[in-house]
Amino acid sequence: MNKEILLTATIWSFTLIFFVLACVKCHRVRVLPSLFIVLFVIFFSLLSPSGEVLLTVGTFRITLDSLLLGLRRSGILVGMVFLSRIVVTPNIKLHGKFGNKLTEVFFYLNLLTEKKIAFKRGHIIEAIDDRLCEIWQVN
Repeated sequence: MNKEILLTATIWSFTLIFFVLACVKCHRVRVLPSLFIVLFVIFFSLLSPSGEVLLTVGTFRITLDSLLLGLRRSGILVGMVFLSRIVVTPNIKLHGKFGNKLTEVFFYLNLLTEKKIAFKRGHIIEAIDDRLCEIWQVN
């Protein structure tokens, strides 16, 4: 059991490091979506109880193995999100045909996300289409 706790602590240590590095690089990291991811992954992991029961709330059992599994999964997922914020930049240069296409995708993704799209109820596709046409005309 100590191995699982140590593994979970290691994953969360790396997640914390990636978070700090993302804060340094991006200056603005939204924490609330990551917190929701962690809570939901842990909650759904607790729905399949296994291992030692830590707490019982009515008929709902919180078990150690399920809790550790949820913490590990959410730590890996959130850590990868923070890592991608550190590594992926719009100015990335990759070699070869595939690299050139991927660089182009990142370039257009950056253009697409640099300005908020004004979504109106019932006109979501039109709003996205207008933004894409705006990018196409500029480039």
